Formats: sequence, C-alpha cells, structure tokens
Amino acid sequence: MASKRGPLSKAEKFYISEHAKIGKGIDEIAADLDRPLKAIEKCYTCAQKEGARTMVSDQFVREKGCTIMTENASSMSDSKKRVSIQTSRDCVTKVK
Repeated sequence: MASKRGPLSKAEKFYISEHAKIGKGIDEIAADLDRPLKAIEKCYTCAQKEGARTMVSDQFVREKGCTIMTENASSMSDSKKRVSIQTSRDCVTKVK
C-alpha cells in the first residue's frame, strides 16, 4: 500500500513526465515514488498529451472536395516560417 498522500511535488511531476516519454508504465512509476495509482494516472496522461506533437496539417478542415485552413493552422505556419536572409545593398551590382 502506498504510504505517501497529498499533492505531487514538482520533482515527482518531472519524474512522471520524463518516464512517461520513455514509455515506463504507471505501475512501475507508482512503485518507484511510493504513490497510489490514481495520483500518478492524471499526471501521466497529461505528460503523454504534451509529448504528442500537433502537426499543422492536422489543423486543416477537410470536407468532400474542399480544404480550409483554420486560424490555428495559419498561426502555426506563420510561427514556423524561416526568416529570409536580407542582402545588403553593397553586394548588389547594377548593370550599365
């Protein structure tokens, strides 16, 4: 039986999230931290959701014969754009 009670500490939450990323089971984590399964499950599922990456292509609305870019997809694509390199005017030569 688990002896610890109360809210999880920051260190315990970090331990759970890191071990959730590598695929360690809830039972093993609960045994390591000496905590009940219910306390671990909530933090474990949140860590798995954070680990899943959201793709821009998942944010499009697709209907039969039509695809619409949502506001969320637009903002995600804007944030991932690379900044183009600006050429200085000293390097540009005009042809006479």
